[in-house]
Amino acid sequence: MLILILSNGCEKTDSQLSIDTNDKSSFTGSFKSIDSDNLTGTISLSISNGYYECSTNLPYGIGAGELEVDETTIDFIDTLFFAIPAIYGPSYVLSGKHNYQFDGENLEIWKKKNVGEIKYELKLTNTN
Repeated sequence: MLILILSNGCEKTDSQLSIDTNDKSSFTGSFKSIDSDNLTGTISLSISNGYYECSTNLPYGIGAGELEVDETTIDFIDTLFFAIPAIYGPSYVLSGKHNYQFDGENLEIWKKKNVGEIKYELKLTNTN
């Protein structure tokens, strides 16, 4: 009986941390679209007081607004609006509800989209 308790106490579990939207945090990283237009790029994300700012290396790749986070999803409520000319494709700025996983240093964000998925891999660069 004692051996069973000890072996169960040693099981490794993946820890999921929640993002505190009131803390000031900065992340940088990359994104890629999967099974659609197979596009890659860079991204930066800043969070503070329940709001976020985001930018990508693509044209019109700027977003900002409110941020709502629960245990498994993060909702970027983008309040910026840009009329994007037809010659430009998507900017892949964070907007809308996404799934996420955060280990305290690495932030992975993903979302299913029309014919594929978009995945963001970010690393914490600064906190206050």
